[in-house]
Amino acid sequence: MDISIGSNHLRNTNGIFQAEGKDLIQLAISDDGAMLLSMELYNPAGTHVATLEHNAWTSNEQDRFELKIEDDKALLVDKTLKGVILAFKKDSQTEVSVPQGKFYLPSGMVSEVTPEHWHVGNKIELKNVDIDLHGGAIEIQ
Repeated sequence: MDISIGSNHLRNTNGIFQAEGKDLIQLAISDDGAMLLSMELYNPAGTHVATLEHNAWTSNEQDRFELKIEDDKALLVDKTLKGVILAFKKDSQTEVSVPQGKFYLPSGMVSEVTPEHWHVGNKIELKNVDIDLHGGAIEIQ
């Protein structure tokens, strides 16, 4: 699967974002064309707060988070803070774009996506990167 995140193009991924040795996000497209999102959500203190598996919540205390899917677009939002955690769009059966996002890693470090770049904490800013991951995961350091 090819994933465009911000202005970056990550080719031939397995759709999994890993952080600190854990699977954090998985983007997939089913055989019938449906977008599927799985995600472990953390707060700024690094506390695990929710789990989404293939578009279904397995934990989501007080229904704080909501996944909205319309046609080929999906939006994961924090209803308490009224912010977008992840927006993604199916561009084709093998391509997904992530134009916007703000989510926390297990350490509490923030990862933020805009159409122009992808920031991970204060350490990494990716802008206009084009890389082939040869079927591997996207590792967030």
